[in-house]
Amino acid sequence: MLSKSTGALQAKAVRKPGLGRPPALVVVPAPKKSTSVVAPKNHTIWDRPGYLVRRLHQIHVAMFSARVADGQVTPVQFGLLSILMSRPGIDQATIGAELGLDPANVAEILRRLEDRQLLTRVVDPLNRRRKLCLATAAGKKFVQRYQRDMQLSQEQLLSPLNPTDRKIFMDLLGRLVEGNNESGRTSLRPGGEALKARVRQASRQSSS
Repeated sequence: MLSKSTGALQAKAVRKPGLGRPPALVVVPAPKKSTSVVAPKNHTIWDRPGYLVRRLHQIHVAMFSARVADGQVTPVQFGLLSILMSRPGIDQATIGAELGLDPANVAEILRRLEDRQLLTRVVDPLNRRRKLCLATAAGKKFVQRYQRDMQLSQEQLLSPLNPTDRKIFMDLLGRLVEGNNESGRTSLRPGGEALKARVRQASRQSSS
């Protein structure tokens, strides 16, 4: 017959953790599937149209600077002066629509060209809060002097393409700009017209 003390020892032994019990079941959650897009194995930045457009722009600026005025004018500055040659007396907002630039950028370009005495700004007699922009005599002479060099820089940029591919390329560029025009910080409105009409007109002229 077991004594009370012996029975107590046996009871304690039975209650020891891990003795006579099956191991606890540990549930490990399955890893969630990643929703991120995995780039193709051979993917490079050369597959990105935005990068190629940026690189082509860099090349264009380099070609333009090498030919036009020894790099003393940027393509945008020359473009602004060219616009004033054909549309003298337009205001800053209209210039922004012609170039697709926001007012702050236009103001800085105007200031730089005005400092070089290539353009002048006069108060609009019909609205004294607005200033009209005019190319000076020096500005007109500057554009006329480098007009041919500017055209050569454009021809150089397209020189790797044959005439047929150049027309296709220009058509595709126009369609891309037209289709994404409202996605930029400002909208391009050449000649005050909707871009679609202007792009179609340029496409017809290039194919004629």
